[in-house]
Amino acid sequence: MLSTKQAEILLEHIIKYSFDEIFVTDTAGYVQMASSSFRNLFGIHAEEIINQNGFELEQKGILSPSVTGKVLKTKKIETIVQETGLGRKLVVSAYPVIDGNGKLMGAISFSRDITELVYLRKTNDQVAKTIQLYEIELEKLKIKQFQKRGSNNEQMKNVFSIVNKVSSLDVTVLLGGESGVGKNYIAQTIHQISDRKDEAFIEVNCGAIPESLIESELFGYEEGAFTGAKKSGKIGYFEAAGNGTIFLDEIAELPLNLQVKLLSVLQNRTIQRVGGNTIKKLNCRIICATNQNLPELIREKKFREDLYYRINVVKIIIPPLRNRREDMIPLIYDLVDEFNEKYKMKKSFSMHMISWISKQDWPGNIRELRNFIERIMITSNENVIDADQTDQQKKIEEDMTLDEFMEMAERDFIRKMYEHYPSSVKLAKKLGISQSKASRKIRQHVQKPSQK
Repeated sequence: MLSTKQAEILLEHIIKYSFDEIFVTDTAGYVQMASSSFRNLFGIHAEEIINQNGFELEQKGILSPSVTGKVLKTKKIETIVQETGLGRKLVVSAYPVIDGNGKLMGAISFSRDITELVYLRKTNDQVAKTIQLYEIELEKLKIKQFQKRGSNNEQMKNVFSIVNKVSSLDVTVLLGGESGVGKNYIAQTIHQISDRKDEAFIEVNCGAIPESLIESELFGYEEGAFTGAKKSGKIGYFEAAGNGTIFLDEIAELPLNLQVKLLSVLQNRTIQRVGGNTIKKLNCRIICATNQNLPELIREKKFREDLYYRINVVKIIIPPLRNRREDMIPLIYDLVDEFNEKYKMKKSFSMHMISWISKQDWPGNIRELRNFIERIMITSNENVIDADQTDQQKKIEEDMTLDEFMEMAERDFIRKMYEHYPSSVKLAKKLGISQSKASRKIRQHVQKPSQK
């Protein structure tokens, strides 16, 4: 057991070194003890308030309000937020002191300074608002950069102008143009600069899904809808789009029976799963695209006229690359940068090479140009690629069968990638294939016959 003197010394040390400011009063409210930190919070030395009355200190505005005074009246635990004359904000909790017989002896309070926390909170709020403003400005810059991409071509200026207008409107958009002109890029851009940008973007190639599966893929199905259906059923692409955007590419490839169902979706903004009875409302935006002449298909009874008018609310025709040669050089540089980053290379094209590329017609448009640049950068042994090398390779390629060309392209690609990822494990991880397949490709294209 501690002696009275030891207990007093211990109590003095607890009060002195406590993280919180400690304040003790008797039953009449007279201050018995106070931490030395009282001065830092209230601007008065602790010794000056000893034996002063807490109620009087409250009237003077020093304790505003006095939580210990409240505890002495209610005999209950009280917690308040207190602001001192020095502008410090405190969280103060006060407790009644009861002896063994249940008699009130006084009150004790603990004050914790939260001024810095309040300041940090305000600062964080200001930072959050600033970040929000930056995000808004970045979105504006993104739109401006998008608008500038075709600024030297009048046809593309018109495309970008329409895209900017329709992005904020929930209208169905039909994208037209030759294969490879970048219809999916335009669809994604409409989504990215719209209010739906944080929601899903679902791209569906209607011509790549077997006719027997396309209905269940688009609209989903319920359990037991057909043989092989999952027990839990499956959501379709329309449901997966949620509040985002669904992009139906190659819309002309949609079978006539499903064209009727799509028309119903557009009219009613609802879908029904295969094998189900529940009607589900849709809130996604619908963008369609085709490289075919839909009016001609309507005359041939291959496409529904009523569906055509439903999807053709706003039509955007993207011109072929040969009609916008102003875009060629910036596009070439963009693609070179992209593949250098993708394959960890530092290659470039000579001005002669860039001139040669920009003079070609590229009937496959951006898709063909993209594939060509990727292939020539992978297969070239030079850091600066010139048109002479391209002409020679093109002559070789013209005499090849498709299988021979694919074999050559794969061989050159594997050899280049193996230089950067010299093991079957690393190569497999980079290419997204199994290690056994990577090993076969290394033996086939990299190692000499004597090493096999």
